[in-house]
Amino acid sequence: MIRAIAMLLATGLTFGAVQTPARDATVVAPSGTASLAGTVTDADGHPLRRATVSIGGDMRLDRRMVTDDEGRFTFGSLPAGRFTVTAVKGGYPSMSYGAQRSNRAGSGVLLAAGQQMTGIVLKLSRGGVLTGTVFDERGQPMPEVPVMAFEVRTSLAGERILDFPASGGGWVTTDDLGTYRIYDLPPGEYTVGTAWFYHGTLEAKQPTAAEIRAAFDAVTKPAPTATAGAITAVALPAKNDARFNYSPVYYPDAVDPLGAATISVNAGEERTGVDIRMQLRPMSKIEGTVSGPDGAAGNATIVMMRRSPVTSLNSTTFFGNRPDGTFGTPNVTPGDYTILATTRPKPGETMLWALSDVTVAGAEPVNIALTLQPTFAFPGRIAFEGTTLEPPKDLSRVRVFFGAMQGTPTSNTIQTSPIDASGNFTISNVTPGRFRLLVTIPNTGAPGQAAWNVKSVVVDGVDLTDKPIEIAPGRTPSVSVTMTDQISELSGQLMVSAGDTASDYFVVALPPDREYWTPLSRRIASVRPDAAGRFVFRGLPAGEYRLAATTDLVPRDLQIAEALARLLTQSSPVTLGLGEKKTLDLKIGR
Repeated sequence: MIRAIAMLLATGLTFGAVQTPARDATVVAPSGTASLAGTVTDADGHPLRRATVSIGGDMRLDRRMVTDDEGRFTFGSLPAGRFTVTAVKGGYPSMSYGAQRSNRAGSGVLLAAGQQMTGIVLKLSRGGVLTGTVFDERGQPMPEVPVMAFEVRTSLAGERILDFPASGGGWVTTDDLGTYRIYDLPPGEYTVGTAWFYHGTLEAKQPTAAEIRAAFDAVTKPAPTATAGAITAVALPAKNDARFNYSPVYYPDAVDPLGAATISVNAGEERTGVDIRMQLRPMSKIEGTVSGPDGAAGNATIVMMRRSPVTSLNSTTFFGNRPDGTFGTPNVTPGDYTILATTRPKPGETMLWALSDVTVAGAEPVNIALTLQPTFAFPGRIAFEGTTLEPPKDLSRVRVFFGAMQGTPTSNTIQTSPIDASGNFTISNVTPGRFRLLVTIPNTGAPGQAAWNVKSVVVDGVDLTDKPIEIAPGRTPSVSVTMTDQISELSGQLMVSAGDTASDYFVVALPPDREYWTPLSRRIASVRPDAAGRFVFRGLPAGEYRLAATTDLVPRDLQIAEALARLLTQSSPVTLGLGEKKTLDLKIGR
């Protein structure tokens, strides 16, 4: 539930390019004179020995240690700044300082230079357990079936979501008795099903009643007396080529994951008897041919991607084709798929591609024909506008490339030519779809210093900074990228009503322009205020934003348009300039 966000009181994030460590550079860990210390306990307040405590900071600080026999930990020689403190131990979901539930972002700790902070307590609760047996369609236990738990949540928009849990999310395999045990689960609603990669192993032909009857008659009934020279006609049942396999299934026996039953798990609770009954169903197969300008293409790579509303279950399968250009894949469950074929070109050749959307509705095989055509090459140029940093001396180590967005199949063959001394490059082997432009730059400086970030991306004269780039057949636009070393900062204080704690909230920054609402957008971010209500966003690109607050949030919520729309209606506006440091305080009403 989102509490009402009230009003702006006073005004006073470009995750930039990815900074990759240089191969030969020595990264010096930041240090200082501050320290923090505390204790890790269980839910009853008893110290937890050998728990792992980790801290992280704004300056790429990452340290960890193990608690002593009294559950104590101490981190010294810390620089001034904001730190997250998280503890985890086998059988206990992780807990961050200031968080109200497991596996949620904590409020963090702000340390001044030389400050000695003590008394931090991280309380871990035992994880929940789900256990049961997997049966076949006749009630016999099935060993070696991969099973996993899925967290069932309702997003801020009211949408039902199946997602991988933050902990306890690994898959387990049923034993020789068909039983499984999944532990380390934080409190919540779950369902259990076969793992996302499960496809079954049977591909068996199941005889029809007519086939069984014909086979029985052939051995029990006397053969008819034939007239000399005559041919005796034998009635045969209609040909049945259907192949059966075990379908992915969800508790207790649902083929549709959104139709699965749910189980509520409390801290330390063990829920037994969460049994799954497998479903033996007719399977389809996808068959086809790949042909190019010179006929059959025998060196193609085929990518098959499932398109389902439950994105956590959308798997991608890679396979090849035969020398005559034909291909096929069995055991395809009903659903929507995208098939992408790409060739493996020789040096100097252009890669070819073909794409087709396919719907599998039943057991009948689906046949498609893929006709290859040349991929696209995008010329581009990168420029650096620095106020404190010098442009990289070796541009050949800078990489500009397209990253496929969710729902775009790719064979991971996109290549970028080395950037020359003038900043020119070419992105080749690009197939149709939706992409984001990414830049990686080796970082040779000390942690905490200024870094290069993307300022603008212009495609054929149109500013598409942080927006999807649509690649369509026949379109090969030029790309212009400008980098900046100016970092914006948006900070403030969250003021709450009496009886509330500011660190119970998340503060969310999002753009009102919905064209920026894309998965993993650097313009959408959330932070937890500290105990005093202070929050800070560093590195947001310049532009228009809205600030909102909510009492609960998981990363998946920030990828759902309906959830963002609901936050937008309860938010305060702010404009952030390039390199600007601005203050915005928020007051929360019940």
